Amino acid sequence: MPLAPAATRAQALGSNAVFYDIVRQIGGIPDISDHLLDAANDEFLTTYGAAAQREFVYALRTGAIAERIKQASPEIQEQAAFVARLLYTGEVMRDGAYKAIYYPWCLGWKSLTFATAPGTCGGPAFGHWAHHPVTGDM
Repeated sequence: MPLAPAATRAQALGSNAVFYDIVRQIGGIPDISDHLLDAANDEFLTTYGAAAQREFVYALRTGAIAERIKQASPEIQEQAAFVARLLYTGEVMRDGAYKAIYYPWCLGWKSLTFATAPGTCGGPAFGHWAHHPVTGDM
């Protein structure tokens, strides 16, 4: 039996799917890594709480994202900026200072056609090039 519109809305607001869709819209690209989406969710909840996340989703759930943010309250605008900063720089506030915790996965690297995050160009793990064997072919 199909859900009634009110039940569908309540179900959507209770899931992370709508939040992740908003995060993708703020990022401007559809292929944001699951790790970065989960980081945005976890960091948002840690910084602002579940009630604020519900208000954020409710405020930005429909329409063009730029217009929704422009018309939103200052709190929602600050939260959208928080998400954008995390997505593009990998930075979050820790101990009173911004730390680039999600730097290797941040979208800033997707915007560059000529570079990737240091140490992620090859090999199995971050920092691979830091352990490059010297071959004498330099």
